[in-house]
Amino acid sequence: MTEISELQARLRRLEDREEIRDLVARYGRAVDDRDWVALADQYTSDAVFDSAGGRSVGREAVIDYYRERTERFSSSYHYPHSHEITFNGDDEATGLVCAHAEMAIGGDTIWVALRYHDHYRRHGGRWRFHQRATRRLYAMKLADLPTGMADRLRIRYPDDEPAPAQLGADIDLEQSR
Repeated sequence: MTEISELQARLRRLEDREEIRDLVARYGRAVDDRDWVALADQYTSDAVFDSAGGRSVGREAVIDYYRERTERFSSSYHYPHSHEITFNGDDEATGLVCAHAEMAIGGDTIWVALRYHDHYRRHGGRWRFHQRATRRLYAMKLADLPTGMADRLRIRYPDDEPAPAQLGADIDLEQSR
């Protein structure tokens, strides 16, 4: 590989990395704005989304899940923090996104700390989500947060029974998958 072609490959990888980061940022905005057309465009047609509500397969099923799930929230705000990206070829990559979400459910403010385990695929010339899975460290009322992280039952949505966290040093990660 010549020096020029090596530089071109490195530049392409940097551009790909930024496009994937933009994809993750647009995801939160699309969910919070309930922009299902924009969200659908971020997923491959054979996408898989694994979350608190179960596993959805296919772009339409994924968007149906979001529509149903967000009916419970009067508002939400998703924001990514750190983002690790590993390329598995020119058109495949995986990622780990540490994130928070804020939601208004039944008059309560709920904070959620989670990780997205992503598989990205370049499709139609753009990077998209092929697979996305969520794992939660906690989900609870903001008022419960100061002491709630010390409890193994850190998943506490209003009107639901408390459930074990899926992340954290105090849990067996193999049992939570």
